[in-house]
Amino acid sequence: MRNSIDASSILSSDDLADYDIISEGHRSLESSIADLGLMDKPAADVYEPPPSQAARDKFFTPSLSTDDIQAHVQRAIGANGIGLAPRVVKVYADGKFDKFNAGHALQLRQAKLSFPFVHLIVGVYSDLLCEQHNSPASIPHLERCELLRHCRWVDEVVPEAPWTIDETFLRARRIDYVAIDEGISIDPACDNERLKGYDLVKSLRKAIPTRRTVGLFQIKPPARVLEPRETASKTSQTMSESKQGTIRGVPKELNTEEQVQDKDSQPVQLESESEDPKNDSESPFEEPKLDVFGSGEGV
Repeated sequence: MRNSIDASSILSSDDLADYDIISEGHRSLESSIADLGLMDKPAADVYEPPPSQAARDKFFTPSLSTDDIQAHVQRAIGANGIGLAPRVVKVYADGKFDKFNAGHALQLRQAKLSFPFVHLIVGVYSDLLCEQHNSPASIPHLERCELLRHCRWVDEVVPEAPWTIDETFLRARRIDYVAIDEGISIDPACDNERLKGYDLVKSLRKAIPTRRTVGLFQIKPPARVLEPRETASKTSQTMSESKQGTIRGVPKELNTEEQVQDKDSQPVQLESESEDPKNDSESPFEEPKLDVFGSGEGV
């Protein structure tokens, strides 16, 4: 008689350990496929339109080839790196990405091309995090994430990116390396809390450098242009407030409108026959002369 075999007696917990990676998280299956090198194209096969000659002349980073970028990364990580083995490397880059410009795109390009097979994860700081660290964003968080989702180099967007990277976050996302811009430590836009995370990454030897693009146009907030009616209203209000205070408004001799009104409103004075013409030269602040002796004439 053939005895039935219990599956639990054959498959131990050790036998199922190899499948744990598939059962963890919503991206675990994709992560497993990525480790097999079947998810992303090789860096050499990624097509991009060539940069213009004007861009090559003005900026340095657009001219960097895939070999240039990978050689720079290998020099940075040295013998401690994973080498150029044919496996997918998970690279992480984070930032506010406010007013997305050519500098952001060129940094992500270097991160994507840093190894032959790269799965690039980009973390975007939320509006609340930016405000809490005195760095408010001018573009809403949702739009910044959507903009990065359409960047050719980005494979995954993390909307809940932490301000300070820690080991827990690196393990949870299975991140191999973090792309850090050269010169970030002296950038006034990067505070000490972010630098603590980058210093931790460097101490773990999980940092790869990206070369910064210099000479970019700096976007400034546009100045508010007042409408003519609004300008006249503000001027009138300012003059009205100044007349009530200790500082007067526009001098009367410079205000032609008030001069016309004063001339029209002044009463006409008739000359008196008894008026002495010699009094015209007298100062209006001179004290009146008193008739002390009763002679009818002033002293």
